[in-house]
Amino acid sequence: MTQKTTIAVLGAGIFGSALAWRLAARGICPGAEILVIDPNPPAAQASSRAAALLSLSRPAAKSHWIPLVRQTLAAVETLAAQGIDVPAHRCGALHLADSPAVRDVLADHAATADAHGLNYERRNPASCAALLPWLDMARFSEALWFPDEGYTDPYLLASAYAAAARKLGVRFRCGTPAALATDRRQACVDLPEGRIHPETVWVAAGAWSGRVLRPLGLAAPQAAVRSQYWITGNTPLVPPAMPMVLAADLRLYARPEVGAILFGLREDAGMAVSSDQLPDDLAGFQFDPADPEGHATLEAFAGRLAHYAPGLMATGLRHYITGPSCYTPDGDFLVGHLADWDNLGLLAGCNGAGIAASAGLADLAADCIAGLSPAGLERFDPARFGRVEADAPEWRARCIAARAGKTSG
Repeated sequence: MTQKTTIAVLGAGIFGSALAWRLAARGICPGAEILVIDPNPPAAQASSRAAALLSLSRPAAKSHWIPLVRQTLAAVETLAAQGIDVPAHRCGALHLADSPAVRDVLADHAATADAHGLNYERRNPASCAALLPWLDMARFSEALWFPDEGYTDPYLLASAYAAAARKLGVRFRCGTPAALATDRRQACVDLPEGRIHPETVWVAAGAWSGRVLRPLGLAAPQAAVRSQYWITGNTPLVPPAMPMVLAADLRLYARPEVGAILFGLREDAGMAVSSDQLPDDLAGFQFDPADPEGHATLEAFAGRLAHYAPGLMATGLRHYITGPSCYTPDGDFLVGHLADWDNLGLLAGCNGAGIAASAGLADLAADCIAGLSPAGLERFDPARFGRVEADAPEWRARCIAARAGKTSG
């Protein structure tokens, strides 16, 4: 007899795996009646390419993300208690400022930290020089130290969510193509062996969500914006206690990476692609085939890097990683039912914080499926932008601007 599927989740990345786990763990649906479907292996695409900063510190405009990140940190502890360990490197984070505008950013972070009970302290940048010898700390005038910040391995976290879900009976069908279809305003799913009619279908397919929704005439109100970072070769400039760094004057974030430095630069003018331009498998994909190693961005930042991070300029590069990070024009997540559809929902719009907020967002989606309406959910409503032409240049430009204006991890 065919296994009953009450809830189908399309996408086995960080969001889809977390959602399946939370649905089963909370008893919203028996695990054996939850089916996660993905044409690729779990977490093999954009999820595994994230820098995975677990940042609690946020500006006031994103203070509602803090409880979501706290839920993810609590989830890591829950997984560990189940014997599913996830590396959570609590190395702390140092926010640095030079210009008056960025000093205002730090003041915003400090006020928000006070309001939410986050642990931090003000430091003299010069006192942190030994922790970050690749930066010229004399260039900075203010610093905020957040000792509880850290990072994780995104693939291992997504895999841990999936492992916990499987322990509860959730079924994963990876390497399986699936397509949305409709039957009297009810979403259903076409699989190679035929059509299934779940009571609920949620799309959690990341940058591919728009492509998944298209057969129903729907769009995912986001854009696949280029995210890129580099990993240096092993260097003595990484002390054992190196923290994460956020330096908005330089538009840089960085963290240690096994004796090397992982660093990203937020472009003033970024790039985005339509969902049709994304291959099914990101292996070998480049946003700009004429610049496969991101040299153009490094050249554009050369002056700022030489000014603020001369040691970084002198360190050889070992890896370049790029992938789609899904941004919305207001820089906020997408969680909710899709208008005019009785049983269809969307969990998307990572906005560069999908790893950090993953468990919290999964619980919000689970609330929706359970018929609950938690406070603040309306800010994530996918319908908040009205009718969207997600592949229009004007829409993509708004989403690119949202990434360019980000000041937190």
